[in-house]
Amino acid sequence: MFGKSVKMDFDKDNFLEFLWKAHQNTYAAPDEIRKHNKTGKFLLPGFVGYAFSYGDWQYHDSYAGRRWPPGKEVVFFKDNPVWTMSYQGKVSDELDEQEVNAVYSFLRTALRNADPLTPFRGPSQFRDAGLEYNFSFKGDYSYFTGKEVVTRDGIELFFQDIMGSIIL
Repeated sequence: MFGKSVKMDFDKDNFLEFLWKAHQNTYAAPDEIRKHNKTGKFLLPGFVGYAFSYGDWQYHDSYAGRRWPPGKEVVFFKDNPVWTMSYQGKVSDELDEQEVNAVYSFLRTALRNADPLTPFRGPSQFRDAGLEYNFSFKGDYSYFTGKEVVTRDGIELFFQDIMGSIIL
C-alpha cells in the first residue's frame, strides 16, 4: 500500500486548520482557555485530558506524569477517528519543580507559535527568556516522526519523541 494514494473522508486543509485550532485551545492555550477545555472524565486513571470540538471535528488529548510524560492525541471527523499522534519524553533529572514548571510554561508558549500548515507540535525553532525550543520531523500529516527539544545554553532540559499518522 505504500506509494499509492489513499482516499480519505476529510479534507487535508480543513484537518490542519482544525488541528491548529485544537492545539490553540487545549494544552498550549493560556490558562483560562486551557482550563475551560480540560475534561472532567479521563479515559485512564491518572491521566489528564483535554477536548475540543468544532463543526464535524473533535480532538482529544491525554497524558500522564511530569518527568516522563507519555501522551496521545486523537482527532475524530464525523465521530470517526481519523488521525492520531503519540508523544513520550523526559524532563532532565537535574531540574527542581520550579524549573520543571518553567520548562512546561515555555513549552506551551512555543506550541502556541506553531505553523498553521504543520501544526503537529511547535515551530521548527522558538526562543524566549533564555530558553530555546526546536522541533524537527520527517514526513507529513499522513505519517511522520519527530522530536522536540527544550534547551538552555545548549543544555537539554526536556525532549519528546513524537509520531503521528492518519487512521484508515
